[in-house]
Amino acid sequence: MKIFFTFLAVVCAVPALLLAGPEPISSKEVKQVVPPPPSCPTWTGFYIGGFAGYKFSVVDTDLNLDGAWEDIPEIAGTLESNSPDLDNSGAELGGLIGFNYQWHNWVFGAEAAGGYLWARDSEVDNISISDFDDYSLSSSFKTHYLVTVAPRIGYAFCRWLPYVTGGLAFGDLDYSQRLVNLTLRELNESFRDRGSESDTNIGWMVGGGLEYAMTSHWHVRGQYQFIDLGDIDFHTAGTGVGGPASDFTGHHEAELREHNVSFALIYQF
Repeated sequence: MKIFFTFLAVVCAVPALLLAGPEPISSKEVKQVVPPPPSCPTWTGFYIGGFAGYKFSVVDTDLNLDGAWEDIPEIAGTLESNSPDLDNSGAELGGLIGFNYQWHNWVFGAEAAGGYLWARDSEVDNISISDFDDYSLSSSFKTHYLVTVAPRIGYAFCRWLPYVTGGLAFGDLDYSQRLVNLTLRELNESFRDRGSESDTNIGWMVGGGLEYAMTSHWHVRGQYQFIDLGDIDFHTAGTGVGGPASDFTGHHEAELREHNVSFALIYQF
């Protein structure tokens, strides 16, 4: 009988333990174990920043010899075909300022940026046309600064902001070219055709980027831009070997387009 009551007590105790389950965890302990998710920053506000980038410049040149050159088309055509493309690349450093306004997940803004460029190239070609016609063609192109002013629109994924942009671009174009008859120089005579032009052009820009908010104030971003600054040109007339040299005239032209990649550190107020 004693064994029966012992067995009965064990049978009743096991279901009770199973129904009791583990000890409940208080709401205070849950808050300590699972931290709340971080809040998304607002993208609305003014901001400033600095950037560093790398530029690849596509510089197409065109030489058109006219006037008295039309009487010797074989020589003129050979010289024109040797006008080089002065493609180049280099670094850029600059700063930016802008403002964003966030509406739901959409972010609308405007930005102005300016930088100094290390982008230039020059080339000297010796062109032998015949035993009596050797020429030297020297060409040089430089650009020193770039300024862009443009709106932008993006869609925020909490701390991430992909965006597109497009607007105005301002930059300087500095182009020079010189043509010298080497055969005449060896005969102590001379003929040269040279000129240069430097100007600030207004063009256009289109691009896009991805920005990340590390904190509510500090952001980083990467950006690509395609920029077209148009062309620059000048007219020349030959000098040397008497008055007829000035009848040898020419038109010189260079066109600039840029592919720009940059990375920026930004502070939003």
